Amino acid sequence: MRLKKIIILLLLIGSLAFAGTVFIEYSATPLDNKVLIYWKTGSESGVDQFQIKRSTDDNLFVEIGVVNKQGDGSEYQYTDENVIFKGGQTFFYKIRAIKSNGSLVEESQSLIVNPNISGIYRTWGAIKAMFR
Repeated sequence: MRLKKIIILLLLIGSLAFAGTVFIEYSATPLDNKVLIYWKTGSESGVDQFQIKRSTDDNLFVEIGVVNKQGDGSEYQYTDENVIFKGGQTFFYKIRAIKSNGSLVEESQSLIVNPNISGIYRTWGAIKAMFR
């Protein structure tokens, strides 16, 4: 009986730890000429959609995509296929949970990515740079 109470208490404490927290985990992984952004949610209360933003300086972020909410505890992916090779440039991403009126619910920390650019793409980029 006492063990059952302890288990219930631990489950309650665990659920309260994530109550109100939208993002449980998130990451950005470089792939060939693209970046995969992944996130998992806790509570999506008040969230209407997620905005994916990208920056080259970690200050000025531009929206590159929107993903509609699926519900509490969901896993999401967004692929940025518009990574432009500029000498191994670092990219920064943020995921924003947005209400239906456009106001911010929660924002992830910056995700830092150095994209893997394929050899063919890198060579073509070098050839184009010679003629600029």
